[in-house]
This record gives sequence, C-alpha cells and structure tokens, in this order.
Amino acid sequence: MSTILTVFGVLGAISLLLIAVLLRRGGSRTANVEGLRIEQSRREQAKSDRSSFSSFAVHNAPFYNGDRNRK
Repeated sequence: MSTILTVFGVLGAISLLLIAVLLRRGGSRTANVEGLRIEQSRREQAKSDRSSFSSFAVHNAPFYNGDRNRK
C-alpha cells in the first residue's frame, strides 16, 4: 500500500512542478515588429511543411522512376 501511495505522491509532485514551470513561463509574445514577422514566417513555413509532408501527400505521390542523387 505504501508503494502505491509513494508512486502517486511522486506523480503528483511531478505534475505540480510542471504546472508551476508552465505558469511561470507565461505566454510572453515578441514585442518588436521584426520578431513578429519572423514568428509569422515560421508559422507559415510550418503550415506548409505539415501539408506537404503529411502521410497522404507522401504515400499518394505519383511514382517517381529515378533518383536525382544516384549517379
């Protein structure tokens, strides 16, 4: 019984630590215009990558007969 209580106590302590870290970090945003533009371009690039490298896009691509890197 004490083992179960110890495991739950450790899990509870870890979860409280994670909550404290996340609350302390906060949702700070970039204050200057250059940083906002960089964030926006990274977000757009991530969106493009998610759609072009999705499972559907990769596995349903037309068959490619050659390898560009092979000599």
